[in-house]
Amino acid sequence: MSSNLEAFRKAFFGPATWTDRKDGVPLYLLDRLNTAEHETAAEELIGELHKGDSWHIDALGHMRSTKALPFLYKLLRGCKPKMGITIAHAIYQINEDPEMTTLVLEATPLLNTWHELIDAFYYLTQFKDPQVLEMLHSYRNHHEYLVAYNATRALGLPTEEVIAKFRKSH
Repeated sequence: MSSNLEAFRKAFFGPATWTDRKDGVPLYLLDRLNTAEHETAAEELIGELHKGDSWHIDALGHMRSTKALPFLYKLLRGCKPKMGITIAHAIYQINEDPEMTTLVLEATPLLNTWHELIDAFYYLTQFKDPQVLEMLHSYRNHHEYLVAYNATRALGLPTEEVIAKFRKSH
C-alpha cells in the first residue's frame, strides 16, 4: 500500500476528532493518488457514504466520481437542507445536473443558523448560475456580521465594506 493511499485512509476513515477535522476536508490527499489508488479510494468512500458525514460526499464530488452518482442521488432523498446542498454540490461537480441548481436555490433559504449558511456559501460559489450568485450576493446585506462577511468572502470580494458597516452599527 502506498503512503498516499495510507494517508487518505487515515484522514477519511480514522478517528473523527475536532483537531483532525478543524481545517476541513483534506482534498489535496485525493489529488496525490495515482489512477489505481483513485479508483480504490472512490470505492471505499462510496462504501462508507451516509448522511452524517459530509467529508465522503465532498471527496467524491472533488474526485468527479461518476460511480458515486447513483449513491449520491439516493442519499439526496429526504435529507435536511444543509446536507442536501452538500450532496447537490457533489453531484453538480460530477455532472453539472441543472436540477442541483434548483435544489440549492430552494434549500438555502431553509437554513436556520448562521453556521449552516456560512458552510453553504462556499458550495454555492461553484454553481455556474446567475440566480445562485444573485442569492449569495443578497446575503452580503444580512443582519448578522458573520453571514454578511462570509457571503462577501465566498464571492471573492473585499470585506472592508462589510467590516466598516458593522463597526459603525455597533
